[in-house]
Amino acid sequence: MKHYKVLWFDDEFDELLLIKETAAINDISLHGFSNAEEGVAELEKNYLIYDAVIADGLFFNKPGQSGDSVKDTALFSVARAIDKLSDKKVMPWFILSGQSSFTKEKNRYAEGYKNNKVYDKTSQDHLDLLWNDVKREADLQPETQIKHDYAKAFELCQAKYIGKAALKPLMQILKSVREPNSSFDDELYFTQIRIILELMFRATNTIGLLHDRCVDGGKVNLSESSLFLSGVATKHLGVSCKKAHFNKIISESVKSIIFITGAASHTVDPEIKNNINLTDYRQSVNTPYLLYSLTFQLLDILIWFKKYADENSDINKNKSLWESVDLSTSDEEWIKGQVIKIAENGYGTFKPLAGGNTLSIIPHMVNEFKLREHQKIEVATKPDATGTKKLIRSIRA
Repeated sequence: MKHYKVLWFDDEFDELLLIKETAAINDISLHGFSNAEEGVAELEKNYLIYDAVIADGLFFNKPGQSGDSVKDTALFSVARAIDKLSDKKVMPWFILSGQSSFTKEKNRYAEGYKNNKVYDKTSQDHLDLLWNDVKREADLQPETQIKHDYAKAFELCQAKYIGKAALKPLMQILKSVREPNSSFDDELYFTQIRIILELMFRATNTIGLLHDRCVDGGKVNLSESSLFLSGVATKHLGVSCKKAHFNKIISESVKSIIFITGAASHTVDPEIKNNINLTDYRQSVNTPYLLYSLTFQLLDILIWFKKYADENSDINKNKSLWESVDLSTSDEEWIKGQVIKIAENGYGTFKPLAGGNTLSIIPHMVNEFKLREHQKIEVATKPDATGTKKLIRSIRA
């Protein structure tokens, strides 16, 4: 079922319960402001949330005003704000008034902006017409169409789940999917997918599913978070979960997104065979389908998360599944040493304290651990594809 969210400017919105009820019957939720200043601020900040705007003819310009302070200049302020917003989103808007100076006479702003088309709030026929017009005009806007087409995903864009911050990047990537002939910047859109995944990980931490160490210092460690929620010990962080929250499909989808979106912004290590240079790959196939496949994987992950979060909301119970991993008994051999150089291309050089060959640190690890020259660290290694060289697998900074 389609649902519409409408910003409503009216100094008496709290008292007009019948209008709210008839709007709700028509699947429209009205979110009221008595004054232009606060309502316009809300509109400018959260314009993607709303499908339309309704404004009274006379209401307050500023918060705290009362009585006869209502002015039609408040209507003008709203109209100007909607005009300024048009390069970001075309916002359908309507005038709903009970004043005869609007419904039976001409008002300067109603005439200038709406050719004096005003709906009478005292007329049920006018209200029915208004609700139909709101939905009809909103349905013409791409943002409303996308929110309706992917309603289950947008349900997560509230504080209880991944928050309003996810709405803009989610809308951006879905717009690119909806417009297959449009060009898009790989790094920008793959970054949007990564941002949404990070917001989901933060939400899992909020309800105790994800260990605090995975978001230590406010930065989400995507790889370690994926391991922890998959029930795999995170040897770098020294924690694990007694239960795999991710099922196999979700786990593999998350790993795929982290790997591919990471390749969008990280320099390829020439020592590693078969790694991906995403720019070269996209240029060679010349299609947007990789983005689309990751987008739909992300939507499945989000919808799975909402259901799982609703069913596992006991924070204390979730945290009781956390456990520590004894790093001293790890099957990895940790080598002590020092970062002796960080080159202009982003690569670092590690020198073992006990001597021997230096090792290359890929830019991704330099950035992730915020490494600097002369810093003492420990590394764990693995052989390369040929078995002739050692590559750094993990870092303790």
